[in-house]
Amino acid sequence: MTSPVHAHSHHIPSLSTLLFQLKSLRQQDATLHPIDPLLRQLDEYCEHFDHSLHLLSLEFNQVSAALSALAAMLEQSKLDMLECEQVYCLLEPFAHRLQQTTRQMQELA
Repeated sequence: MTSPVHAHSHHIPSLSTLLFQLKSLRQQDATLHPIDPLLRQLDEYCEHFDHSLHLLSLEFNQVSAALSALAAMLEQSKLDMLECEQVYCLLEPFAHRLQQTTRQMQELA
């Protein structure tokens, strides 16, 4: 039989929540002082991770908005005669930015 907690909840706590819980446990038990340097390092990693995630989110939002605008432009009937070179000039910067963002995400993994 499955426990009621596991059957209804698939919530995964955030990294900052887990770190807070570890710090609380550490405060309650002085014998855990050897983990203090690791907690500080985890704190720094959390800040770096949150900052990087925020920047990636901004980048994806910009690329998404730009591609949506481009798609809307291409759907307009007056742009039926748009040449391949013009389309390439519009798409290439976004493809490049998406590649950069993907590499940044892979570095975080």
